[in-house]
Amino acid sequence: MAENKTQMQQTDDSKHSGSLVDSGGANASKTNLQQSHAKPPENFVSDVAVFEEIEIYCGKPLPHYDVAGNKAFKASVIGRSGEPLFALVCESHILPRRGKAATIYSSIVNVSLANLVTYGNVYWPPAKQEYYVFIYNDNLGKPVMKKDAPLCMGWKQDQVMEIIVKPMVDILQDFHNKDFFHGAIRPSNMFDGGSGDSLKRIILGDCLSTPPSYCQPSLFETIERAMANPISRGTGRTTDDLYAFGVSLAVFMRTQDPLEGFSEEEVIEEKIKHGSYAAITGKDRFKGSILELLRGLLHDDPLQRWNIDEVMVWMDGRRLSPKQAIKRKKAARPFEFLGEKYVQAPVLAMALDKAPPETVKIVEDGSLEQWIERSLEDEHILERMQTAVMVSSNGGKGPGYEDRLVANLSGVLDPMGPFRFRGLKAMGDGLGPALYKAMVLRQDIKTFVDLFMQGLAMNWITACENPNLDIGGLVNKFDNCKNFLRQNKVGFGVERCLYTMAPEAACLSPKFEGYCVTSPEDMMFAFEDMCEKGEEPAFFLDRHSVAFLSVNDPKSVDGFLYDLNSPEEYKKVVGNLKALAMLQKRSKLPKLPHIGTAFLSMLPCVLERFHGREIRAEVQKDLERHAKSGDLAKMVNAIDNPYLVESDFRNFRSAMIEYAELRQEYERLDKQLENEKTFGRTTGKEFAAIASGILAMIMIAATCFMFLN
Repeated sequence: MAENKTQMQQTDDSKHSGSLVDSGGANASKTNLQQSHAKPPENFVSDVAVFEEIEIYCGKPLPHYDVAGNKAFKASVIGRSGEPLFALVCESHILPRRGKAATIYSSIVNVSLANLVTYGNVYWPPAKQEYYVFIYNDNLGKPVMKKDAPLCMGWKQDQVMEIIVKPMVDILQDFHNKDFFHGAIRPSNMFDGGSGDSLKRIILGDCLSTPPSYCQPSLFETIERAMANPISRGTGRTTDDLYAFGVSLAVFMRTQDPLEGFSEEEVIEEKIKHGSYAAITGKDRFKGSILELLRGLLHDDPLQRWNIDEVMVWMDGRRLSPKQAIKRKKAARPFEFLGEKYVQAPVLAMALDKAPPETVKIVEDGSLEQWIERSLEDEHILERMQTAVMVSSNGGKGPGYEDRLVANLSGVLDPMGPFRFRGLKAMGDGLGPALYKAMVLRQDIKTFVDLFMQGLAMNWITACENPNLDIGGLVNKFDNCKNFLRQNKVGFGVERCLYTMAPEAACLSPKFEGYCVTSPEDMMFAFEDMCEKGEEPAFFLDRHSVAFLSVNDPKSVDGFLYDLNSPEEYKKVVGNLKALAMLQKRSKLPKLPHIGTAFLSMLPCVLERFHGREIRAEVQKDLERHAKSGDLAKMVNAIDNPYLVESDFRNFRSAMIEYAELRQEYERLDKQLENEKTFGRTTGKEFAAIASGILAMIMIAATCFMFLN
């Protein structure tokens, strides 16, 4: 099993996100990918899914391992029933972290961390389609805290230090070294390792089967990240994990929950008003060194929050100066909006999108500007607010003005928070999973289109002051998305935006319904499986698949975008064949005879471009031979051979010249035949004159010869 685990962890990040490479090299990985798209064998058991050498028992759920909508099931290595595993099956609309994050996670070896065995696509018999799965060792035990239990456990400080702090600090040190963000640190995701009541250690559970922080309650998220929709919180930093660790410690030790019964929004407001430490600890008073740790971890300023180095210093027994809670600016008098009173700008920003018409009203009557100038006394916010109002009205005050104003004003009032637009609340790098979910569930995506096209995303970036965001990278992505949306060609549009913002997204082409295509290799094997079943598409590549390839393997498709966008059928067919042939060549895939055979029925329109019947027959013969062998590159060479094309054109040109000459002669004779009485007389006279002249010359020559002799 150890050898198997070592093999499974050797992943190819550049091409096979989630696919596995064993000691035999890349061919083993491609074999696994191909098998995931193959037809089930005849002896296939309907309640067992097979992934590589692992059986997943569809009828044996493990609900205590469930994560959001992702269900857990019992699994085991075939022939090794003594090594229990469990599989987390990902819902199709929830984007898992199957790329770089899974690769890094699998490289971390820590006994207090759920051990990832393997991951990838698997055919799921109950749904008769493919799903993405993560398979872990089943040694986690039961959750330390039940999901519906009160968030106050009243543990002693010594118990928390031994069972929670030491293993968690060790894990967080590994995360820091690997630059990995977990995003699911909370008591309900910590397990007892099977120790039961005699709890001696904990094991931290899954974080890969959902987007970052998707399952995390607002209590365990920093103020800024908690404001965003769970699906769009984006990838955080190690300091965000440290914050969640600090909240978890407080939950373990506190004897009462001061936020019990509060909504998610009310929890955020309490943190803003009183600071995270005061809001979370409530009336509980902690003494000793643990107080320093909590204050350091629960600091609301990400630049002042303790990092892992400071935590390690604290673990060594050295005492650090206590962190002072951040003091957020309060207005001298409250601002009334929708019947509520607000004294802090970030809290007011949270309320603006509840009633956009009212937001317009407080802007136009000048009450908001007056409050910022006189009560909040913040010239910086005032200046940016005036700019935001002006920018929002650039497109006129017609439809959409209210939403634009809310989005721009929210970014000004809360430069650390997410942007807010038509109910969408997202950190910049969380847009991808949100757009992916909307497209899978076929929801309205106009909000995302307007976000880029109207420049709202760029306005938010301009106002953003969150140090945890990669501003430069987001500016580049947002600018590219706007350019993609301006073009309606294949390979661009909102599809290209999706795969740019969410590189880990599976291809959402309707052609792949029932498949889970997460890489170019997956796409090829899915096409091969379709063709084997006789379900080959009219054209293989559509808008989604071309956009997917342009992001994941641009060299395989970008050179053929002109042909793929051509209105002429033969160019589209050639573009499809060239792109798939390039994919087969670049990925070093095995032969694909069923795809080749499918192309034979599509190529007559291309063969008609050859003028010579003999050449056409020769090319047809070569195509049939190469299609049978499954070599798409040789099929391309057969129809795109420059020497053959030149020879065909040269012969055609000669034939055209000969045809033109014959046509001219025909027209001349036809014109002469218009007058049948004179037809041939002129020619006859000319022939007679020439003949008589020749005869006279012969006679003269004969006479001279006789005379001289």
